[in-house]
Amino acid sequence: MVHYFIVNISTLIEKSEEMMIVLLPFLCAAVSLAELTTLHKGRNLTSMEERLSYLEKTIVRRINATERVLGQLLTGRDDADISALNVLALRSGMLASPSEPVLFSAYKSSSTGGISTKVTIRFDKTYINLGNHYHTENGIFIAPKTGVYLFHWTIATGSSAFSSQLMVGGTVRASNLVPYPGGVDSSSAMVILNISEEDHVWIQLYGSSEHVYGASSSIGNNYQSTFSGILVHTP
Repeated sequence: MVHYFIVNISTLIEKSEEMMIVLLPFLCAAVSLAELTTLHKGRNLTSMEERLSYLEKTIVRRINATERVLGQLLTGRDDADISALNVLALRSGMLASPSEPVLFSAYKSSSTGGISTKVTIRFDKTYINLGNHYHTENGIFIAPKTGVYLFHWTIATGSSAFSSQLMVGGTVRASNLVPYPGGVDSSSAMVILNISEEDHVWIQLYGSSEHVYGASSSIGNNYQSTFSGILVHTP
């Protein structure tokens, strides 16, 4: 009988412990809820408000710093802030495939004489023409986008002195003296210019009845005249 009583007590204690384990989370939650409902009566409210206020200010400060850093990283501008950017447009631009470089190098494949003032020199063959923005049929380069371009040209001649001119949309933007060589010689020039999209660029002569050499190569007694350009920077 005594043994049976002891066994029942042990069983009851074990079950009580199991019940306590199950009920403990609920008891803790009830205690926490009770504390929260009584905060307005004591000084803990002030402490919690201060903590929440500090936490809010910290979060806002860090978000602002993150927005500035992200804006600078994505745009490369020191004053950028991602909160002021069109994120969808920025994302589309970042995911777009990189644009093909713009450059060409053309040459005149045969000689031409009797060239008059303001006649466009047609460099009718190309070594390279990425994007096909230089047109061999008329000697004109059409800028596909606004930016800074570098142009270089060489005129080989055996005629009298004259000028070669780089034209942009019908305006002389650069020129080069081709002196009378007393034989065969060449003169080159290079210029870097701001060019707008769709601007037409070409080389023309300023003289009368002039001669410009051309050849498929510059080997031996062949004399080449060339015209090249490359986009070096876009805004």
